[in-house]
Amino acid sequence: MNSIPDLRVILIDDNEIDLLLHEKLITFQQISRTVISFVNANKALEFLSSNIALPKIPPTIILLDIQMPEMDGFEFLQAFDAYPQKIKSQCHIVMVSSSLDYGDITRTNANPLVIKLLRKPLLLKELRETVAGIFKDFL
Repeated sequence: MNSIPDLRVILIDDNEIDLLLHEKLITFQQISRTVISFVNANKALEFLSSNIALPKIPPTIILLDIQMPEMDGFEFLQAFDAYPQKIKSQCHIVMVSSSLDYGDITRTNANPLVIKLLRKPLLLKELRETVAGIFKDFL
């Protein structure tokens, strides 16, 4: 799979080991050259709101952990939903979780902002298939 030009991946996870593993997986497999990590969902929202002023927002995949302190993945989605369409249309959200709880699966599948739910730690094959599915028109 060729990497999508200027694709960026935003990782939001309170587990720094998972962040590091996922960052390495994405860079080594050349899924994206731009990987931005956040241990705090609020900081990720601040970063995304700073993108509002950009003339063009690069296609972005957000890998969002469900269970986090302060602001969990669902609270992030609720806040993100208020963002301008200009940003939401370029961001493709994939929820990630180490415990695939039935309630989390149901809430994830019911949320129109979420494309897919993946189990942590991420598996290369699943991640590649998800990215290819999102950007099938680019590849």
